[in-house]
Amino acid sequence: MRFRLFRSRVFWLGVPGLVFLLSGWWISMGHSSQVAGGGVYQWWIGQVAGDVVMCWDPERWPDWGNFHAEHDEISGEDAREWKTQLARIREVEPDYRYAVVPYYTLVLSYLAVWLGFVVWRSQKYRLILPATAR
Repeated sequence: MRFRLFRSRVFWLGVPGLVFLLSGWWISMGHSSQVAGGGVYQWWIGQVAGDVVMCWDPERWPDWGNFHAEHDEISGEDAREWKTQLARIREVEPDYRYAVVPYYTLVLSYLAVWLGFVVWRSQKYRLILPATAR
């Protein structure tokens, strides 16, 4: 008997995560989804233009009572403009922090870990099989 990829639980448990990441990437290309709190610029987490963005002001404590979520459709020009908007905020408030993670790095990282588990499971299966055949 051989290791069959499509019969592997590791393979089928990884498919929903990949579909979730790919759908998030697709949606972020034409939409802006965000969660923000604490007034203007205290903290913000969202996805826009194929990136996941986290922004925060370390000087101010978040006001969790002022919390909102938005989802807007954006044009391609607005999607390209958002990084310059972050730079403008940084000029006004130099302590303002942000992290930008492109979706393709999330997808590639997920694929690498998932492929590692599939290979590990196939190797483990190959090692167990000859011992049980005796």
